Amino acid sequence: ERVMSIPGSASPLFFQTAAGAGAAAGPIKSVRFNSGDSAYLNRTPSSAGSNTTWTLSTWVKKTGNDNHIFGAGAGNNPGRFGFGFNGSDKIFAFVIASGSIVFSITTDAVFRDPAGWYHLVLIADTGNSTQADRFKIYVNGVLQSVSGTLMPSNQNTFVNTTAAHVIGRRSYNTSDPFNGYLADFFLIDGSALNPTSFGAFNDSGVWQAATY
Repeated sequence: ERVMSIPGSASPLFFQTAAGAGAAAGPIKSVRFNSGDSAYLNRTPSSAGSNTTWTLSTWVKKTGNDNHIFGAGAGNNPGRFGFGFNGSDKIFAFVIASGSIVFSITTDAVFRDPAGWYHLVLIADTGNSTQADRFKIYVNGVLQSVSGTLMPSNQNTFVNTTAAHVIGRRSYNTSDPFNGYLADFFLIDGSALNPTSFGAFNDSGVWQAATY
């Protein structure tokens, strides 16, 4: 089990590996990030996991744009991963390896609601024979269409390495701090899971959080 806990808090909400999904329920706790406070959470794993296969799930309520929700890696060399919202209200994700952008996508949809919660699931499976399935983004249980440079085969994403992993900004410097709220942040090492591991549609067709 890998857990990232918040200093001074009894709630280990982050980087948790646990057992299967249960009944649908809404997020009950969140952490607020204010870019002016330079707030972030960080962890440097003591041992490496899979840098090609993983799942990231989090609930997001954003209050700003042009910021990182999560980053991993020591810098452009050897490489790093990042994702967040860009200035056009789209979700971005990228991998830089040896100083070059090898993967960079944005969602075709925009996400402009400042009051609602979005459930984001990122699925990396870079060994998949189908290029479109090597990296997928789901929002509220719906697979997103994306534009950009798709993931190369067996690409190292620099996630689950022994470099810094940071929630709320870039991993290797203080740039692009996140503005908003995060809840139920999971990074699952070695498994490409479906969004239904973390949520479910209720009888009204509204996506709800599930206990993981």
